[in-house]
Amino acid sequence: MEDNRAVGLENRGYMGKILHVNLTNKSHRVEQMDEKIARLLLGGKGLGTWLLYKLTEKGTDPLSPNNPLIFATGPLTGTIAPTSSKFCVVTKSPATGTMDDAYCGGFFGSELKFAGYDVIVIKGKAEEPSILVIKDSDVSIQPANDLWGAMTLDTYRALKKRLGMKYQAAVIGPAGERKAPIASIFVDTRTAGRGGAGAVMGSKNLKAVAVRGTGIVQVNDPEEFKKATWIAYRTLRMNEVTVRSMPLYGTANIVETINETGAFPTRNFQTGRFEGVEKISGESFRVEPWKKDIACSLGCTIICSKIARLEKSYKGTEVDGPDYETIYSLGSNCGVSDKEAIAYANLLCDLYGIDTISTGVIISFFMELYQKGMINLDDLEGIEAKWGSPTALVKLTEKIGKGEGIGESLQLGVKRISEKYPGSESFAMHVKGLEMPGYDPRAAQGMGLCYAISERGACHLRAFTAGRELCGYGGGADPLSYDRAKVQLAIDQQDEKAVIDSAVLCFFNLFGMTLKEVYQMLTPCTGFEYDGYAGLKMLGARVITLTRVFNAREGFTKKDDTLPPRFLKEPMSEGPAKGMVVHLEPMLRAYYDLRGWDQDGIPTKETLKKFGLDQILS
Repeated sequence: MEDNRAVGLENRGYMGKILHVNLTNKSHRVEQMDEKIARLLLGGKGLGTWLLYKLTEKGTDPLSPNNPLIFATGPLTGTIAPTSSKFCVVTKSPATGTMDDAYCGGFFGSELKFAGYDVIVIKGKAEEPSILVIKDSDVSIQPANDLWGAMTLDTYRALKKRLGMKYQAAVIGPAGERKAPIASIFVDTRTAGRGGAGAVMGSKNLKAVAVRGTGIVQVNDPEEFKKATWIAYRTLRMNEVTVRSMPLYGTANIVETINETGAFPTRNFQTGRFEGVEKISGESFRVEPWKKDIACSLGCTIICSKIARLEKSYKGTEVDGPDYETIYSLGSNCGVSDKEAIAYANLLCDLYGIDTISTGVIISFFMELYQKGMINLDDLEGIEAKWGSPTALVKLTEKIGKGEGIGESLQLGVKRISEKYPGSESFAMHVKGLEMPGYDPRAAQGMGLCYAISERGACHLRAFTAGRELCGYGGGADPLSYDRAKVQLAIDQQDEKAVIDSAVLCFFNLFGMTLKEVYQMLTPCTGFEYDGYAGLKMLGARVITLTRVFNAREGFTKKDDTLPPRFLKEPMSEGPAKGMVVHLEPMLRAYYDLRGWDQDGIPTKETLKKFGLDQILS
């Protein structure tokens, strides 16, 4: 029920405050959140994108002091809602030039809310390596010369020791310090992984943000909120995926399924089936080397994270992971079936602070260059980059992590690397400069559209039609269709995910619950009715349109909504999708039409007015 009394945002799941920090002059100020913006955009992705648009000018260099690094939470962050301690990072991506939003588990998000802030906006550049330390209203910028060059986990543990165990810290590794476009931001072993947010943080000479809070999050209707969260948890517990499959096998629960459907990327997407799949499946990792199951954040019953102990080649080494995307990128896509090598390369990525998906795709690209004779052993500094070589996988990952020798070039990403090798563009697997995730779209046409129109470049988490197309979730969908119904499925999932990302919950909730349960939690939390369930979906569409407005301002149009030539011109060689390419063009036309965008992919004035964006973008 809408509460028409004067109720501040601080009693609606928000703290009502945005902390602005300028590293250049070591100043900070607190801005009160606008309730109108909160109602329109909710938080997280929506709020972060609006701030990014308002605080940047067209053409802002992602690595300049003027590019804001935004840590944002949602109204459910820090509450008893499932998986509600996540946060998102929003910035302009140094990898793609688009807006970038990346999400991270752990306890940093909740701690930021407890400190009294919904958002931190960081601009400027510190004179020396620094850490931003926040304890409630006490905000300081402290030197971190002794931490510069340190690995992510060493930095995290050092800050805990220095500041106190109750502090939560978001840190970068050496790759972020070097401003590598594939650098990520880490909270312990959790990561805001894609798009190069770690490089933006490094460009500001900011090694870490450490937060400690002593406040609490107040919701609008505590009793109704408790009932709604109980229903949400019960719904999760009733789902086979979230109660049994993922707790047992993590996200690797689908490895063999995706392989069977012919969508498991193998040898740089040359095919969709990997002959060594049984060796790297979730079931195989469950036998060894996984030893422990953990939840990455508060209020999580899914417990998808796994701790591996490597007893053979890397004796005594413990690794958080690998997950599905890492198994694909460092495993099948490089032709590697050695579980310990995959897990160890995963650890190297975490320690140096780089994205595992991008790292694996970069290595597979170089393996194909080597296969085709476009590079030789001298180019690779003696590393024989053969398909399936665990030695090459680990050595090249370390080169990328250190940014030394050939790693200095590799860390730039597939798009930039391919520009140095004429003719390689056809198998440079990226969209808008962001490397491909682990579902071959020739075997799941909807994913082809999702990759092409994703605002941050190739991303499986902006609309996961593969769940319906390949795994049979929600009643399934024909993976090879590319009609208007498939486009509508992508739009519906994109809008739902935008709501999840603006409330800042874990994506995996959508495997066990629907937007209905999210709506039932949000209304008693915020006291906003959103004009019913349909209004909440409209909020998601509003956020997606807002991201498009930002990218359009930066010059992105239909020409950028495309896929690597391999998907568009090379038919799948085997499996259920044998002979298929991605039929992107008709899906794009239908997508723009259904979205209310013009034929160049630009939202029309009527669409902006429909969503109320004309009022907040002027």
